[in-house]
Amino acid sequence: MLSHRIHTRPFALPALAAAVIALMMGVALVLVSPAAPASAHDELIGSSPAAGAEVDAVPDQLVLTFSGVLLDEPGATQVVVTDASGTDLTDGDPTLDGTKLTQPLAADTAAAGAITVIWRVVSSDGHPVSDQFSFTVAGGTPVTSAPSSSATAAANATPAPGPSMEATDMTWVWIALPLALVVAFVAVLLWARKRGPRED
Repeated sequence: MLSHRIHTRPFALPALAAAVIALMMGVALVLVSPAAPASAHDELIGSSPAAGAEVDAVPDQLVLTFSGVLLDEPGATQVVVTDASGTDLTDGDPTLDGTKLTQPLAADTAAAGAITVIWRVVSSDGHPVSDQFSFTVAGGTPVTSAPSSSATAAANATPAPGPSMEATDMTWVWIALPLALVVAFVAVLLWARKRGPRED
């Protein structure tokens, strides 16, 4: 009888390892890709009066327009509008209508100069977003002083909890992926050893 050895091809192990790694990377990309759009927070895209604008008098309302529909939860939306002396110009609670946030103002006030607007909302992804801007009422001089203590307190206040992004947190993927690659590589090594040189 004739006997000979059949050897595994030298390129079999690297090829198999590369295939496993490519497969795992593909799975990771599929899992991570859907989460990317959800990570973008809504932002202020316009206001009336506009930031930096000059108006003749304090309007009866301030309208903020955002890039997405905000979460309408109790205490989640806060707007503070103050004049140059720190006097609060808001007149009632803000209201949400889709992407628009309307804050009534005390239009009968004689305020002039810089009007500071500090807002805080909860984005559609569940994260709080805040910022500030100013416009000027004719007859006064714009100021750069810090906002009043009441305005600062409102900006720093914690809004009502909205839907959490923890459910879409993909951090676990980057922890599990290296472990999965190591396990897959070890499995390939063991498989290749079993299929090593053997008698036919």
